Amino acid sequence: MSSSEGNLETLNKQLLRSIHTSQGSPIPNVYLALRLSGDHNHTMETQYLNKITTDLHSDIQRSLSQNEQVVGLLSEYTMCILASCGNSHSVTFTVNDKTATLITHLKRQMHQEKESIDYSHTPLSNYFTFSGGILALCLAGVRVNVHLTAHLIMVIKHNTLANANMVGSADTMAMAGMALVCEKNAGFYTHNAAALDAALQKIKDTLEITRPDFHIGNKYSTPIAIMALVAMQSQKDLSATMLSLSADVQSGAYHNPMALSYALMGLQRRTYLDVKNMNCQNEQNTLTLEPVVEVDMEFEVEPIQKATVVVEVVKSSGVLHFYTVHVPKGASLLNALELIHRKNAGFTFAVESSQWGPFLSNVNGEHARQSDRRAWHILVDGIPLPEGINDFKINGPHVIIIRNTAY
Repeated sequence: MSSSEGNLETLNKQLLRSIHTSQGSPIPNVYLALRLSGDHNHTMETQYLNKITTDLHSDIQRSLSQNEQVVGLLSEYTMCILASCGNSHSVTFTVNDKTATLITHLKRQMHQEKESIDYSHTPLSNYFTFSGGILALCLAGVRVNVHLTAHLIMVIKHNTLANANMVGSADTMAMAGMALVCEKNAGFYTHNAAALDAALQKIKDTLEITRPDFHIGNKYSTPIAIMALVAMQSQKDLSATMLSLSADVQSGAYHNPMALSYALMGLQRRTYLDVKNMNCQNEQNTLTLEPVVEVDMEFEVEPIQKATVVVEVVKSSGVLHFYTVHVPKGASLLNALELIHRKNAGFTFAVESSQWGPFLSNVNGEHARQSDRRAWHILVDGIPLPEGINDFKINGPHVIIIRNTAY
């Protein structure tokens, strides 16, 4: 087995094991990555799909009943059904005693996105989620409202796609690229073919630019950028970027299930467009998990090393608060915030769950909500935090700025 094949098998097993170890609702992207992989464990995949069609379905049902925007979950759910070779038009939700299909609800919520664009020139969600909605409808064979596609093309043309939301630039461009490729391949957008081609070329040109270490954006956005470039049939030689991604996998850089799922798809050059023509027959079904063996080892307890972390909170009014804390090396940023809270009665924070893990929703009594077009933007030593607050590990002194930012 080559080192590349070994990396894929290890990554595949890590993702498969995360099904049992992850807490909370199932993560659709994990299922999509497992289904798009070259090797399978059909029993575990079926169990996870059952969890998606029960637990996640109930979560979406609850949100729809409360008139909440869940375009992202509806889009991912649609792609999961397609990846299982199922019929996305057969899945239904009942809201206010009225039953409608998954696709119908997704179309309705995308119509609400259109109304928001007509009123405020931006979608209710963000352009990553908005693009995902277009992509999911397209993959399901549904002609997307021409105004939605036209708006996406327009923001790409005017370079406002990434600046209009807090999702990373490369991630957003990649999702938009896959959505527009699907539209082009399906022949759904005939309104202005030249504008569509120009938008795709602009995305391709942007994503083909790599850093000196061959990442595209950062190591977390590189896998989805690869997916988009493959979908757009880029002629760029991606071998150096693939080697960089493989090295990241080998070093254990990806441990969050969402990050693992993107890494697996990127390494295999699979894209969301591949779920459109899934063939669930004659798949290789040899992936197995070895039992975890716990080994008792005697070792000397080393003194705990600590790092000094300075946290600056900037509220929407511009008011600043500073906190200093000594954190054990290897602790997460979330651990550091919990320690500050214990030592400083004036510091409070709250988190909400997401597929990428917990994220800050309230700091010192001030909310930063998507509905208000605000988010807590975190800088570590002047650089945007590339991962979640529970994934970022503190291994040295840092200055961390947490700023309530409009977008």
